[in-house]
Amino acid sequence: MVRRALLMASGANRGAYYAGFMGPIREAGLDFGILAGVSAGGIAAAWFAAGSEEALLASWREAGRWRIALHPWLQAGRFRTVDRLIQEITLKIMDLEAVLGSPAEVRLVASRIAGPGFPLPRLERRVFSSREIGDTTELGLVLRATAFVPWINGFRASVRIGGERYLDGGLTGRVPLELIRPGEVDEIWVAACSPNGRRELDSELERFSGRPERLVVITPSRPLPVERWTTEESKIFEAIELGRRDMEEAIARAS
Repeated sequence: MVRRALLMASGANRGAYYAGFMGPIREAGLDFGILAGVSAGGIAAAWFAAGSEEALLASWREAGRWRIALHPWLQAGRFRTVDRLIQEITLKIMDLEAVLGSPAEVRLVASRIAGPGFPLPRLERRVFSSREIGDTTELGLVLRATAFVPWINGFRASVRIGGERYLDGGLTGRVPLELIRPGEVDEIWVAACSPNGRRELDSELERFSGRPERLVVITPSRPLPVERWTTEESKIFEAIELGRRDMEEAIARAS
């Protein structure tokens, strides 16, 4: 049996692209023993473990009702911070028990605040595994932490987990390739949706040369219709459809 890992890079609301992956993966009968991601990619990994494509798409539809507030003080009317939308949409729609009970291990990256610094504090990468997360409350905190962009959610704000404070996982690296140990799987499927994520992925793939795993790389086949904080439903679902087509093509290449 082929051992596979699916890794997804950061990308803010460009991460809608990843939502298109779920249907083709299910239809092809592909099994991923490890689902891992950073920021938007981490939330996507948890959605895949939760297992409901309908719920995932419903969460993006609900997000389309809102606009992103660029600071907590600007929340009014239809404007909400990213963290508040994760709490009010993602954590309420996603089956968190299913994530923790999934046969696939979910690995999520967050950036631990290790000391003072400027303009950001000194940060260290921390990987959380669904095999070690104690309950759904802790999982909810980890999901918030992996996507907690400080300048959007409040410059001095953070997510506290077990007495330590965390910020967005992308601040310590956008691409989670190093989360897979050599020989741990036979195939690594890695996706990046943002321009910065794709540049970092190219750099990581150069360092990755010589590893024994087969690599399957998925990136947008044309420019995404969404930017970092786009919430318009029509554009979000155009990005999801592009993700669906690109994953179908990746599956065809890999077969």
